Amino acid sequence: MDATFPIAPNEVRFQSLLDNSPELILYQDQEGIILDANPAFLALVELPKEQVLHRSYYEFLPPDVRALFRKKLREAVTTGHPVRFDLSASQGNSAPRHWDVVKVPLLEHGRVVGVHMLARDVTEKVKSQEAMFTQNRDLQQFAYIVSHNLRAPLANALGLATLLGTEEAGSPHFQETHAHLQANLQQLDQVLRDMNVILAVREQPGREAPESVPLAEVVHQVVEGLHESLVQAGGTIDVQIPKDFQVHTNRSFLHSIFFNLLSNALKYRADGRPLRVVVTATGNPAGAKTIEVADNGSGFDQEGAGAHVFRLYQRFHPHHAGRGVGLYLVKTHVEALGGRITVHSRVDEGTRFSIFLP
Repeated sequence: MDATFPIAPNEVRFQSLLDNSPELILYQDQEGIILDANPAFLALVELPKEQVLHRSYYEFLPPDVRALFRKKLREAVTTGHPVRFDLSASQGNSAPRHWDVVKVPLLEHGRVVGVHMLARDVTEKVKSQEAMFTQNRDLQQFAYIVSHNLRAPLANALGLATLLGTEEAGSPHFQETHAHLQANLQQLDQVLRDMNVILAVREQPGREAPESVPLAEVVHQVVEGLHESLVQAGGTIDVQIPKDFQVHTNRSFLHSIFFNLLSNALKYRADGRPLRVVVTATGNPAGAKTIEVADNGSGFDQEGAGAHVFRLYQRFHPHHAGRGVGLYLVKTHVEALGGRITVHSRVDEGTRFSIFLP
């Protein structure tokens, strides 16, 4: 009777892992040449296995991460120990993904003969962590509002209400105390209104679906709405955006962003020269958009402001009326659109805001 020799269990397990794992798995030599690749990796690069094997793995990597992979491969080969790292990278024109990568040296007789690489997509986990960080930051911000911007006028109002009860109606002290009480209640009401606006902004992204928006049209609508103030200030807003420049986004958010930025430029213009604001927009083949709003206004001390520029109730022009809400809303809108905003400013040299949208 012929004997039956089963396949080694370890080999079966490894082949099953290679074929069915959602993680990217590669077997490479010491120089990064691909000796084997699992279906998940082949699906990512959209190539059959015969067009992947015996090619350098670096051909499939974005140029900006190749040096990191070479360094980690060298470290694994040199030490003979697994090396783990994380990075953000994109494949083709797709959005960047976050990866948790492990390079495990394969040893034979104490010598490294190859390296297994496992890469796990942790994008959703990273997004969840970032969302939690944002929520915690917002909670801290609201705690600050409650402890400072709400408590002070409320405590004053309570004290004034008690004092009002000791004064005779119609007396000068009664009228003065009543006026102070009314002012504190109005301040309290304004803070509550601001908080309602902020909460509404954070809830709104799910209500209005993104659409293809002609950016120049939105900016011109805002400029038209500010026409009277612009004429009184003797200023100009130069919109250098092509008519066919489209942004796939939320129209109302865009309108709010430009209304706040251009209103600020008008409010904080320099006294010694006519206001000039230039609005530009550029895009790249991957779809990312850069929008800039630059003015020649009074500017502010950016180094002194530090990370507080976009925080709620932060003001850097004490001689102008304002509540310090506009830039907070701008940043909130931009981030809700999946973008980011930066600012560059110097005293008496103007301010430039740069918005980066996906």
